[in-house]
Amino acid sequence: MVHMAEDKQDVGGAESTPPSILAKAFLVIGAFNERDRVLTLTQISRKTGLPKSTVHRLLQRLGELDVIEEHGAGYRLGIRLLQLVSSMPVDGMREVALPHLAQLQAWSKESVHFGVLRGNEVVVLQALFAVDHARPIGEVGTRIPAHLSAMGRAMMAYLREDELTELLSGPLVGITPKSITDPARIHEELKQVRVSGVAVQKDGVVLGLGNIAAPVLIKGRPMGAVAVQFDSSKQVSESVINAVKLTAHRICSDTTQMLAQGRGDLFPFDD
Repeated sequence: MVHMAEDKQDVGGAESTPPSILAKAFLVIGAFNERDRVLTLTQISRKTGLPKSTVHRLLQRLGELDVIEEHGAGYRLGIRLLQLVSSMPVDGMREVALPHLAQLQAWSKESVHFGVLRGNEVVVLQALFAVDHARPIGEVGTRIPAHLSAMGRAMMAYLREDELTELLSGPLVGITPKSITDPARIHEELKQVRVSGVAVQKDGVVLGLGNIAAPVLIKGRPMGAVAVQFDSSKQVSESVINAVKLTAHRICSDTTQMLAQGRGDLFPFDD
């Protein structure tokens, strides 16, 4: 998997429209990620494209709200954001999935991901990286076109036909020379996913890397998907395939149990 989002994001709308104060604040918050947990004013200005004077004013206001904290000569995200994140329904999904993802990562010794569908993209909610991984790929918050991702295809296979048609109706972008963007071919692969219970992609997002994913289905709907990363030059073993499917099944089982206990507020989805 790969980090698709640029450091600069056009959250303020069209280029001709000056970004609002709120949009600028989100640009500042968005400058932080798993690689850049502490940033100086100069670094934030460079990453966001905002003048230092503007960044300084925003940092002061965000600091008053406990959204940003001073850390040495720089800044970091504040605890209040963690409190807000823990209130999100998707964090309930992540909490249920996390122990099973950890078990899968410890067994496979490969990077493991858990993601959800948002429109025509997969958003990574949790990532556990292999210890010897040279480069972090698929960080939390990464967005990847669903048709290119194994997690995306695992979930797409269980969408309603009208939802799938809409998802595949727009231009399907590719990232590498081996990216699959032909709707007819994608449809055929989704049929195979429904038979095998897993989706596999090789070299379609990052050359040299592949993912195998299984969907987490609740009431027949794809709530999320689990994926294991692998070297695309190697064959995926049956044991890995079974482990991915078992992990998805365990997350599904725990979620179903929580729903039976009246915790449906944590897992909003269509009936």
